[in-house]
Parts: sequence; C-alpha cells; structure tokens
Amino acid sequence: MERQWSAREQHRAAVLSLLHRGHELTRGEIADRLGLTRSTVSEVLTTLRGDGILAVSRSRPPGGRGRPAEVLRIHPGAVRYIGLDFSHTSVTVCLANSAAEVIASGAVAYDHATGWESRVRSGVDLVRSLTDGDVHLGPLAGVGIGLPGPNSASWDGFHRVDGTTEPFHLVRARIREVFGEEFRAPVIVDHHIRFAALQEAAAAGGVDRSLVYLRLSTGAGGAVLGGHVALRGSHLLAGEIGHMTVDRSSAAQLCRCGRHGCLETVASKEAVLSRWRGLTDESADLESLQAAIAGGDSAALRLITEVAETVGRVVGVTALVMDPDQIVIAGEVGALLRRALPALREAVVQETLTGDELHIRIARTDSEQGARGAITALRATDDVPDLYRDFRIPTEGFFDPAGGTSVS
Repeated sequence: MERQWSAREQHRAAVLSLLHRGHELTRGEIADRLGLTRSTVSEVLTTLRGDGILAVSRSRPPGGRGRPAEVLRIHPGAVRYIGLDFSHTSVTVCLANSAAEVIASGAVAYDHATGWESRVRSGVDLVRSLTDGDVHLGPLAGVGIGLPGPNSASWDGFHRVDGTTEPFHLVRARIREVFGEEFRAPVIVDHHIRFAALQEAAAAGGVDRSLVYLRLSTGAGGAVLGGHVALRGSHLLAGEIGHMTVDRSSAAQLCRCGRHGCLETVASKEAVLSRWRGLTDESADLESLQAAIAGGDSAALRLITEVAETVGRVVGVTALVMDPDQIVIAGEVGALLRRALPALREAVVQETLTGDELHIRIARTDSEQGARGAITALRATDDVPDLYRDFRIPTEGFFDPAGGTSVS
C-alpha cells in the first residue's frame, strides 16, 4: 500500500520544489506562485528555516509602508546530493547543494585488500564527518555511489567460488541497502568510471556527445557514452576496455579479473611503477617517473611510449566500433602519457577509419571526478515533487539495470 502524503507534507514539498529550482522569493511571492494562503506558507517556511533548509539571502525594501520583506533561498549548506567514489584503495565523498555545488568533500584511504564492510563504513563515517555545523542533510534527495568493477573486494558471507569471482550483484545490492538505511534516501549505484565519464562530458558542456573514456589509475577503467547515456550493457560491463587482452605471451601478468594480460596489467599505476622500479630502484615512485619524463630520460620516455602505444591500440579498436566524437584519457598514468601523445595518436589512427579527424585529449587529473559524476547523475534524475503531482517517495533505484545512466 502506498504511503499517503498529508496536506502539510504536500505544501512543504511544493515550497521546496519551487526553491530548489534556484528561485529566491519572499513569503508573499511563494504563496502567490503556489496558490496557497500566506498563513499556510508561513507555517511551512518557519519549519524549513528551523530545520536549516532555508536561509534569508537579503531583505527587499517595501513598496510602501511596512517592514522590508525577507527574500528566502535554499540554505547553501543544505546537502541535497551525496556522491561517493569507491576506488580499489580509497573512497572519495562530495556533498552538494541543490545547485550541484560541492560544499564539502574528503577522502579516506584503505588497503586494496580491505573488505567491503570496512570500505562502506569508511564511506558512511566520512559523510557523517563532513556534515558538521552549517552543512547538513535536511533536504537530501539521493545518494550516488560509484564502484570499481567486480573482483575489487569481497563481503563477509559472500564467499568467492574459485578465488577470482564473487557474486558482485549481491555486493552492489548490500551497499545500496546499507546507504539507503543509513541516510533514508534513494540510492543509485553504478560503475565509478561511468560517473567520471559523465562528469567529464558535462564539464566540457557536451553530455550529448559520444565519448570513449579511459582512466588509468589504480586500475584501468573505461566507459562509453552516446546519446546522453553512459552505456551499461546487459551484464553491466559496457566500456570495460581496461580488460581487453593486450599481452598473450607466457609472461602475461595476472589481472584482478582472473585473466592474464589485460590492459590493466600494463597501464595501471602499479603496473607502470613496477616496470619503472625494475629500470631504476625499488624506492622509485610516480613522481620520480614524472620528473624523469620531464627531464628527457631515455628509459622513462621509452617506457611511457610503449604504454602509450598499447593504450592507443585498445582505444583505437574501441573507437572503430563506437565512432565517437572524442577519446579522453584520464588518471595519474594518463597524465604521464601527455608526453607520448603523438605515439598514442598514431596507434589509434592505425586501428580506425577516421584517422586524424578523431579528437584525442588527456584530461586533467581529478580525484573527485567520480563522486561529482554521481552528483551529476542524481541531479539529472531529481524530479522534485510538485504540488499537483502524485507525491510518492521512490524506494527503488533510479536506473533500469538494462538501461543506462542518463543525463539530459
């Protein structure tokens, strides 16, 4: 049986619907726009201000006699969207207001072997730690959670069958359940690289463009966008170009997915660092590789060129299938490839029919991109209730598992 909303709840939702669209209005203007009595609106506004959801932006001089009228807006510290990005080694959280402006953010690292119980608790605790003082969850509309691909970690009780696989759909469902119960809001869960790709497209002002996106960081995650949608696929694996096989030799490295020779085993941060340390010493880090590349070190340039050529072949094959407007390479390793971009481009051109017409670029490294992308997706699906609509709180995820993460 569906929950019935009281008149008070409907009036509250109508006021929030109006103000969440960015309006700054007086009490009288709100009453006039909604067709409600001023006493009804005053009662709602008093409650919302007491809850810290509304704030006075300024006072407007009266037209004649009387006191100045208070102009009300959504409180800038009132969190409407929570975006989380769980990578293999850390969780990043961004809290955003109704304008999708990030008002608080943070990250917590964990070991790659950490189980999902601890990862999730780190995420929940981080959200709670960020909601302090003026930052609060009063008008929360949803939580968006980006996860890495399968085989990142396990949940106690969900036992792996052969050491490499796990019932990841159960992990996703449990994560959605935990955050839904914790924050009493709808929860969407998708691949964190899809969210990052959405944010990259939105930031460039072109969510309608087709895009091949590859982030080379602790893993090698990919996503493909087309027609306002980050494609998911029937098994939620669309765009996983980081797991295309690039090494079929007997020395091919084991990937976390259980196969050998995936792009991730060649172009992820740990894979590149392992090769660099083999050329230098065991204490070498990514910063030393970056410095060596900038200084023109021949071994460093040879290493990064080989990686660029391999990456170029993979995204080139993907581009042949997708025929995208552009290819975007991101992540810490992606930033290193800037010096070897000509080699990467040449490898792409050899695999495609479009040749030099294809736009390839290295994106700015942004650790919050996945969490911000989750917020972008939440805002696109945030249909704030209207006074004359059927008022129901959604209890299911926003996305059809067979559909896509859509932005309009």
